[in-house]
Amino acid sequence: MLFLYLAGLPILFSSAAAQTNSIDSLQNLLQTAQKDTIKIKLNYQLAEQLRGYNTTGANKYLEAGYAIAKVYKEKYYTAKYFLNKGELLFDMAKYDDSRISFDAAIVLYDQLITSAKPASAQLETYKFDKTDCLIGKGLLLAKLYNYQESIKYYLDAVAGIEETKGNRKNAYMATLYADISSNYYELEQFENSLKYDIMGLSYLNPDENIDRYIIANLFVADDYSSLQQFDSSSLYLEKIRATVIKLNKPNLNIRFYYIMGGIYRNKKEWANALISFQKAYDAAQKIKDDFQIVNSEEGLSDCYLHTGNLNKARELAVDVLNESARINIPLGKVQALQLLVEIEEKAGNIDKAYHYQKQFITISDSIKKEKVQRQMNETEVKYQTEKKQKEILQLQKDKLSQSLSIKQKLTLNYFLIGTLITLIIVGFLIYRNLRNRQLLSKQQDELQQQRIRELEKDKQLVAVDSMLKGQEDERSRLAKDLHDGLGGLLSGVKFSLSNMKDNIIVTPDNMAVFERSLDMIDTSIKELRRVAHNMMPEMLTKFGLDEALKEYCTTLNATGLLIVKYHSIGMDFRIEKSSEIIMYRIIQELLNNILKHAAAKEAIVQLIREDGRLNIIVEDDGKGFDTMLLKNNKGAGIVSIQSRVDYLKGQLDIHSTSGKGTLVNIEFNI
Repeated sequence: MLFLYLAGLPILFSSAAAQTNSIDSLQNLLQTAQKDTIKIKLNYQLAEQLRGYNTTGANKYLEAGYAIAKVYKEKYYTAKYFLNKGELLFDMAKYDDSRISFDAAIVLYDQLITSAKPASAQLETYKFDKTDCLIGKGLLLAKLYNYQESIKYYLDAVAGIEETKGNRKNAYMATLYADISSNYYELEQFENSLKYDIMGLSYLNPDENIDRYIIANLFVADDYSSLQQFDSSSLYLEKIRATVIKLNKPNLNIRFYYIMGGIYRNKKEWANALISFQKAYDAAQKIKDDFQIVNSEEGLSDCYLHTGNLNKARELAVDVLNESARINIPLGKVQALQLLVEIEEKAGNIDKAYHYQKQFITISDSIKKEKVQRQMNETEVKYQTEKKQKEILQLQKDKLSQSLSIKQKLTLNYFLIGTLITLIIVGFLIYRNLRNRQLLSKQQDELQQQRIRELEKDKQLVAVDSMLKGQEDERSRLAKDLHDGLGGLLSGVKFSLSNMKDNIIVTPDNMAVFERSLDMIDTSIKELRRVAHNMMPEMLTKFGLDEALKEYCTTLNATGLLIVKYHSIGMDFRIEKSSEIIMYRIIQELLNNILKHAAAKEAIVQLIREDGRLNIIVEDDGKGFDTMLLKNNKGAGIVSIQSRVDYLKGQLDIHSTSGKGTLVNIEFNI
């Protein structure tokens, strides 16, 4: 479902004429203002009025107010400046600068809150202003896809105003819980999204703002729908149905009928779904809401598809595809292409269905990559945050240690001066001090050397990691190029020659040559597919190590060059993907060595997974060799195996005797 899930609750809209009058009025007041504090407030208010559509003008008034505030040296107006500046920079997509401004404002508001009198009006103002800063930080982090950190700031804001009272608190709490819910919705944690939407709804009063109350109920209904709990979703829709119909506002009608259409759609009640999506579409057309028009058309197209009107379904799906590209909605394109594949398949247009399927795969892969990148960004931010916290703790420990050391030295000096110890004792203390310094210096040198060794080891691991990733990426690329490129060309040549055979006249002798040529092309295609498969087996990426090895051993058995018996224990669950690839390459290399060097008739491959360990055992009945030779003469194959085992922090053991075969045992902790 493409329902637009908005962060926060709707803001009241004002007409352009009213806003212009407000700006003119404020400018007139600024011209006649006498007090500096009044001038600061008016400049800040003008900046706020202009922020939505004239960032240059907004920044001009904001800086003018701040210039007076600096002279006035009042902390509150300085904090207010950084809050407004952070919001303005956020609108301008200058997120790093916006974050710095919000952080500065939070520090100043914390100081103001600490110094304010309890239960005073000023304290409440400071808390709500700080809440605005925290909301700004939360929105900024959500914009950068760091949803978990964003939620932390929203919860800090909740904690800051929980003890306040009045309608102002209720509006803030409703907005904060809606923002938290929005983040969980983006993370597809719909149960948490539902929890906070219900909490936010409890702070809204329909008598004060009916629009906000209706949309909050719609959010809850959408959460239940996402959880496939359609009866609960319908209850919330029925709760507000009469009010929505009475108000007849397009922005409310869109969301109400769109969610209702989604419920009928999931229940496969296509006739009812069609009616609801049509109402949502009509409401979206009234206010020219392109996003909701696309959403509604996608729902209508699916309804027409399932009610048999393929032409209408196709027309709407194509429109969704084009409009999604125009207003940049990748998910809309994906859903439109998915619909077009189904429509063309039902219509019997297999070529068109295949064409749309290829586009669908390309865009879906792009969205998945973006999602993975978001997760990587969140992980990196979390890592950097934890790293900074550790550094702060270490600095605090060092500072405490330094303070204690200074106190000890002062105590020792006073003791020496006060007690007038003898020269022998002084000499002994000096000797002991020098000895301790030497020991300390030696320890520091050892620690430094250990650190250097660790860095070198890390550097080697990074190099190995880069090499292995590069190898696998290149294998994948070559496999795809061979299969899709050269394989496609050979298949095309075969198809063309087969067609020519039926349309040209050739002698029996030439026909035999022709048939042999086709057989050679078939053999080339099979060999090319075998090479591409060995470079990056499809079974490995789709079904995991166990299934890939079964297939590989079966393939070797089919060649007749070697009988390979494969056994596995405890491989019911998959291992991490990158580790599976490396383990597959290790076993592949071991079996290749048996084929090349062992002159073996039979080999056994065993995988045993138990208690967090994985054992790989590869055994053959070949001619064997002297393992002492490996110490002085390691071939490229054994070096490649050893480097991969080391990368996964495993243990490699090779047992072999001339004439009695070879056994390789590798153990990993997983």
